[in-house]
Amino acid sequence: MRQVIAAATGMLMSCSVTIAQEPPLSPKLKNEQFPSYSAGATVAAMYCGKLELNAYFFAGYGYATGIYPPLDPYFRSEMARLEKEAKTDLKSYCSATRLMFYKGNKPKPLNAPLLIDKP
Repeated sequence: MRQVIAAATGMLMSCSVTIAQEPPLSPKLKNEQFPSYSAGATVAAMYCGKLELNAYFFAGYGYATGIYPPLDPYFRSEMARLEKEAKTDLKSYCSATRLMFYKGNKPKPLNAPLLIDKP
């Protein structure tokens, strides 16, 4: 009986150590961030030639949360601000948005998979 208890205790300890070593889960996209991120991705899709919006992610997120960025008043002002930023330094803007939002990044985009390659 002692051997069974010792084996079970050892197994539980090894499982807890394994769980502690797993990388943390990626942060969830908060509802407050979505209009801002959508504006950034929309500007990137407009000005960065090889990228387009990930319509599946937008539709799924909108369906799940009920948030539609173009109807948010903050979206338009943020998009205007980001357009000015993109026009001043397009190369830097495109590389930054690719890092943050491009679905093909390995292991994953920093914020959300809002951009994909144009076909």
